[in-house]
Amino acid sequence: MAASEFGDRLVQVAYALIALKEGSTTFLAAVLAAQTIPILVLTPLVSSRNWIRSRTAWRAGLIGQVAAFVVAATLAHSTVVVLTCVLVASSCEALTMPFSRSLLHALSDGRQAELAKAWGVTKAGAGAAGMVLAGVVVSLSGAGLAFVLNALTFLLVMVVAWSPQIPEADAKSNRRAMAGFGYLRAPAAFGVAGLFCLVIMLLTTSLEGVSGPFMLARTPGYDIRGLGTVMACWAVASMITAAVVPKRITSIRAFLPLSNVLVAVALGLPSLGVPFWFATATFALGGIGNGIFNLLLSRIIWSGVPADGQAHAWAAFNWILNASLFLSFAVGFILRPGHAPVLLAAASGVCLVAGGLYLATLVRAPKTVRVIA
Repeated sequence: MAASEFGDRLVQVAYALIALKEGSTTFLAAVLAAQTIPILVLTPLVSSRNWIRSRTAWRAGLIGQVAAFVVAATLAHSTVVVLTCVLVASSCEALTMPFSRSLLHALSDGRQAELAKAWGVTKAGAGAAGMVLAGVVVSLSGAGLAFVLNALTFLLVMVVAWSPQIPEADAKSNRRAMAGFGYLRAPAAFGVAGLFCLVIMLLTTSLEGVSGPFMLARTPGYDIRGLGTVMACWAVASMITAAVVPKRITSIRAFLPLSNVLVAVALGLPSLGVPFWFATATFALGGIGNGIFNLLLSRIIWSGVPADGQAHAWAAFNWILNASLFLSFAVGFILRPGHAPVLLAAASGVCLVAGGLYLATLVRAPKTVRVIA
């Protein structure tokens, strides 16, 4: 799964290269639509049919993803073919992502704290490595090689998928299409206030991904050569945080809203016009908050959702994540780049309020609620 995270970063750069060759941002917008819309549409269907708990459906989805990126690598010069392959791969992700995350829970033998930390470090490290090496791979060999490498990472997951250790869950009974949201909303997981905090955090960080560079471009002392450095501070700080945060921190629920507060401050200060290089420190602060958030997110779902609801909870989370991405890009498409500071200032304010309200709720709650079992 870490290798798959690495491959995902490679193809994101490949899409950017194709867009540059086309001389238009339309292709990137089409890629975003092809990546998010199938998940938004198909997740209720595959959840209601319980296919996200089926080992057979997981294997079928992996085969579809491998085939999609092999075809994309062969015909990387055709934007229509690449977009079709992205559509197919994203449709398969509606099956594969929930099962794979629930599989980690099934194989963890009840050690959710260790699992959350191990996955946080591995995922962040693989993503960072993919971002670092993506430019080299794509610049030397073009988009085709990135698609090949991504297909190979899915092949690696397929080797695991056919292992006799992979359990086959009882996937015969149907569920409500939105059952996963109920699991996330349950007091043992996020609760209503915590789920609101989660949604706002995903929306805020999605908006940062779209509008962050435009906001930084309007700060005093802006230096285009340092833009990559400032943006990289977020990813690097997130990876280091996942590695160094003590395991006991992931059992304290209050760190979830505190991560919202950190991200709100990290994005709010640059939107107010602080010097460009000061934004480096604030983006590092945002990376720390994001790293803590990712650790708490995984720990809460793996610890607070019963085994038979794991796949549904992760499917619901994946739906929220992709809805946030789609909405952020839609807003970014509608608004002019000059509005980026105001947009992120508003998003930071909402993120700060959401974190503060949830934190205040937890302060008054009994200890059994404040601590993750």
